[in-house]
Amino acid sequence: MTEQNPDYQTTNRALESQDHRRLPIDPLGINVVAGHLGRHEPAFANAFINHMNLWLDPQGSGPHRIEWTLVAPEDGEYEVAAVVLGKGSRLMLTCNGVNQETVTAEANHWEQLPLGSIALHPGDNTLLLTVDVAEGFRFDVLELIQPAAKAEQLEQALAMRCHPAWFKDAVYGLMFQWTNRATPPEGRIKPWEQKVNDFKIDAFVEMVQATGAAYVLWSVTWGNQYISAPIMSLDALIEGRTTKRDLLGEMADALHERGIKLIFYYHYGYDCGHSIDADWMKASGGYKPDKTDFYQNWMAITAEIGDRYGDKLHGWWFDGGQRYYNCHFDSTPGDQGILSAPFKQLTQAAKRGNPQRIVAYNSWIKPRQTEFQDYFAGEGAGGLTRLEDGIFPDGPQQGLMAHGCFIFEKTWGHIERDAIISQPRHDFAQLANLVQKAQDGRFPLSINLEMYEDGSVSPDSVALLKKLRKIVRPESCT
Repeated sequence: MTEQNPDYQTTNRALESQDHRRLPIDPLGINVVAGHLGRHEPAFANAFINHMNLWLDPQGSGPHRIEWTLVAPEDGEYEVAAVVLGKGSRLMLTCNGVNQETVTAEANHWEQLPLGSIALHPGDNTLLLTVDVAEGFRFDVLELIQPAAKAEQLEQALAMRCHPAWFKDAVYGLMFQWTNRATPPEGRIKPWEQKVNDFKIDAFVEMVQATGAAYVLWSVTWGNQYISAPIMSLDALIEGRTTKRDLLGEMADALHERGIKLIFYYHYGYDCGHSIDADWMKASGGYKPDKTDFYQNWMAITAEIGDRYGDKLHGWWFDGGQRYYNCHFDSTPGDQGILSAPFKQLTQAAKRGNPQRIVAYNSWIKPRQTEFQDYFAGEGAGGLTRLEDGIFPDGPQQGLMAHGCFIFEKTWGHIERDAIISQPRHDFAQLANLVQKAQDGRFPLSINLEMYEDGSVSPDSVALLKKLRKIVRPESCT
């Protein structure tokens, strides 16, 4: 089952192209060298979609070329992999005039394709990628890393990784995108503090329990940076975005009492098709070319939340993985600041207060963008096959627990004005079939329900889920 994300359907006009920049190379890290940061001919078109540079989309068979200038601090041998889509396409690297062997893409999906090793010397280095493309070819980035650094990072990531049985055997949970933008069936939206104060937590938890959901995947934010709890690290950056009532804490306590796990969804406020929060992005440093300060603020917020809720918070689901992976997704100059987010430090912050907390960065249709995570975000619930005990043994998501999330009604969150929640997309037979596959594969599905401003959901959707509970968890219905 593949879910089309409406955020990726509208192509926005790219910012003015930047001059070819000299990209800094970190000898101890993974260097994400994006295609749009290189010099390429117009036929290698840049797809600027949903306010970000998403990939290069060549016109014609080629050969097509992209050239980068890489600035290394010292001599080093770097392994190189390309994140590409396009079975049958042929890729060759040339570094400082030395050609590598041509490599052919063999997968029918996005993959990390090893292209060999290159030698960099101190100062400027010229890296050239030449591609003879097959139909449907798309290019995202090159990853450069020294073998010793790669081995060390993988060892550190595996030491942090968790594969808890509760998650594998959860079968299904409920996902909600309820934020400051949630709307009532008709009428005006309430102010943020009032909306949070009026939320009936007991009714919400009773509804969740009645559906048989093993966990809740709840939006701390979605688009706009408003959090329904008194989070000091957010208050320190911008006023009016938190609440006196700790709704998140009440939810964690109430779900914990009923044995229901809690995972937080987090959208860091980047510009996207459904939301722009410019005041927050300016205050947090999110619009700067160098995202270092921004990620310090990100870590302060997630660590405070993690410490606050401790072992009652069981996971994180971080949206917008491409924006973490490529820090210049927004067309900021590539020679200013970090090329990619500090995933190790981010995940350490996310696990504060509970080292067994599971973490996912949403890579959408692309391969995993870091080893410092525990499970596949699974937007759209596609590609959940060929698993071993609920884990991907190989392929683009190798080593991660499988998981899928999908829209159950019309869209992810109910932000449409003067509208009622649509009927479920799935009938009971379809829903039961999806859940049976999840049970057989030992992975969970997060079923996304729209929610009104007052915390209520569609009775029709709840009725289907109650019916599902009877076949998945019959012992809980007595």
